[in-house]
Amino acid sequence: MDSPRFEESKGILYRLVDKGSGNVLLASEDIRSFFVDPGQEPPETFTLVKAHLLGRVRRRTEEAVLQVVDRQGKVIGDYYLGRVVAVSPEMPVVTGDEYPDVEFYGYTWEYPRAGEIWKKWAAGVERGEWARCPSDWHESWLHVVETSWFSTGHRATRYETAGTAVLDGSGITTTAAFYCALGEAVNGPGGYFGSSTGGLDDCLRTVRSENAAPFRLVWRDFASSREALGDEFTDHVMSLFREHGVTATPGEAAG
Repeated sequence: MDSPRFEESKGILYRLVDKGSGNVLLASEDIRSFFVDPGQEPPETFTLVKAHLLGRVRRRTEEAVLQVVDRQGKVIGDYYLGRVVAVSPEMPVVTGDEYPDVEFYGYTWEYPRAGEIWKKWAAGVERGEWARCPSDWHESWLHVVETSWFSTGHRATRYETAGTAVLDGSGITTTAAFYCALGEAVNGPGGYFGSSTGGLDDCLRTVRSENAAPFRLVWRDFASSREALGDEFTDHVMSLFREHGVTATPGEAAG
């Protein structure tokens, strides 16, 4: 299909894609009731908001993937949904500039701020942006980091080549914040380097197995980070760095 109308819109954030054929079934400017609070009762449906439809869209798809795209239409994240069924027995018809909401049965991800964070990522993630968000956003931010990292073809390893990585501990108030800060320190803005101690261990093992040049980690605001994270967690990650040949040293607060 030549020059589909949704591709021309800078407002598109999500695409529903048939995995087998790769065809885009519809695109939308937003999503509702997909990213939810872990404590709430899961909704029965989710909604693609302001959907841009392509010709005759099937009501049911057996292998659907929900893609998140940036302002240039590049995929920055994806969610495998499998079988997706629209609530309405008839898919809406679009006329002119009218873009309807389309409701589907079923799927949720328990990261309530992820939808708002994806909007930020669609415009381009900036260094330290995660730290300017409230602490209750950190889990959702880390989810977006990890999802985007692997959706865009990265592996659990270090891509930067500088000999020293600087971990800014000034915004670390939660373990999720630690992994956001560490990923950024090691792999740049939006970078991933583990989302748990097991994930960190995997990344460090991969770096070592690839015979990459060893790097040094300078952890600024170490004392305040330890206070926020607790001795047990902090000592564990420091032991992982030592085990894999990474020299991790406390540093002064940034001036």
